[in-house]
Amino acid sequence: MIRLLCYISVVLLCLCSLASADLKITTRTTVMGHTTESTVYIKGPRQRTEMSFGGHSSVSIMQCDQKRLITVNGNQCVVMAMGGGETSCPSMPSLAALAREGAGGEAAPARKGGVLTITRTANDTGERQDMLGYKARHIKTSMTMESSPDACNQSHMKMEIDGWYAGLSAGFSCSDESYRSLACGGGKGGRSGCNDRIVMKGGGSSPQGYPLKQTTTIVSDQGTFTTSTEVVELTNTSLDDPLFEMPSGCRVMDMSAMTAGAAAAPSESAPEPAAAKETPAAQPAAAPAPTVAPKAAGVVRIGVVKIKDMSGQSLPTDNLRVNLMSEFARQQMDPVPLDADTPQADVESEARSKQCDYFVYTVSTQVTEPGSAGLPPSALPKGVKLDPAKFQALSNVTLYKVGKPLPEIKELPLTADATQFNVDAVMGTFVQESDRIAQQIADDAHPKPAAKGPRAAAKASAKKPN
Repeated sequence: MIRLLCYISVVLLCLCSLASADLKITTRTTVMGHTTESTVYIKGPRQRTEMSFGGHSSVSIMQCDQKRLITVNGNQCVVMAMGGGETSCPSMPSLAALAREGAGGEAAPARKGGVLTITRTANDTGERQDMLGYKARHIKTSMTMESSPDACNQSHMKMEIDGWYAGLSAGFSCSDESYRSLACGGGKGGRSGCNDRIVMKGGGSSPQGYPLKQTTTIVSDQGTFTTSTEVVELTNTSLDDPLFEMPSGCRVMDMSAMTAGAAAAPSESAPEPAAAKETPAAQPAAAPAPTVAPKAAGVVRIGVVKIKDMSGQSLPTDNLRVNLMSEFARQQMDPVPLDADTPQADVESEARSKQCDYFVYTVSTQVTEPGSAGLPPSALPKGVKLDPAKFQALSNVTLYKVGKPLPEIKELPLTADATQFNVDAVMGTFVQESDRIAQQIADDAHPKPAAKGPRAAAKASAKKPN
């Protein structure tokens, strides 16, 4: 998973029309009192955004000409389609259904989705102001997104934007796709084979120009969030084309392909742009496709059981599993989703059929709100302290090696906190989980030699004084 904070920030930056000249823009964003800086590069119809937050960095490449968004984390790339065309929303990937279909089971019957209605208005106040050498216009924009009860993607959101926009030129525009992407990704996601119809209403397109300064208030099912963004530096420059392409050697997790029912395993390297568009034609009467791509030599493959939510918070477990898999990929592992979750014999059987070396259970045990009592001290690992003013999450992790009856790691408690969302705290435990499992796998590959009993005892005896 691309994080909600990063995703909304990228969407807000692209709700505009931009320059044909190359630009480098430094922005300062404040969300609920937490400030981050990002650098935005623009070249033609493409935008690259580099963000840093909480000790982690994120790179997003928006290719308006390809209608896709690429997020880069180390050598892992996640590719996501922007919107689903003029009037439809793509079905979100259901990893459980994906694994079931990949294993040769019957695909879930396709069904017609519902309606996503996006209503937006923009009001030019007539106010003008000189900012960074440009004449900026004051425009207030409002937008609502509502889903019908039968919609695959449940989005119920209201957004108010108060901004100052400068016409730097015209050439970059992802506005309509960004509105649709936010609506299509604003909820828990849809089902495989289920598409929603999008209805656009209201007064015209988004403000023309780049937001030099803006305040955005979003009201959704997750709460009310206020974001303030201000450009602190803007320069014309010359940028190289590769900056806006997927990095070579990047391991790709194509969310669009997953939605279409392709294997969820990441490929070995980034495909060429043309190859990324190709979809293998259906072959009637052909033998069933393998459950996942063959495992590459020297790569550890880990089966990821669907996350179990015991927090009572109705967490989006399918989307969280995508994020967990990306953390394993960051550790140079090859993660694949497992459909079975019980009994363990079925889980191991599926893991073995998918050439897994290990399989992991992750349980989200507890999530607390800011200002509450927080996690009980007895649940915290020794020496760990969490901020009571933040969301807190506790996860338990159990790791098995295929072929061994006893776990390598059993119910390991991991905790994390986060400022913005409860899911951010849960995902914070995923970083620790991937680190701890990577260390366990390394220890398994290079076990410490055991002390030789008889020889060591004899040696110790020889050293004893008479």
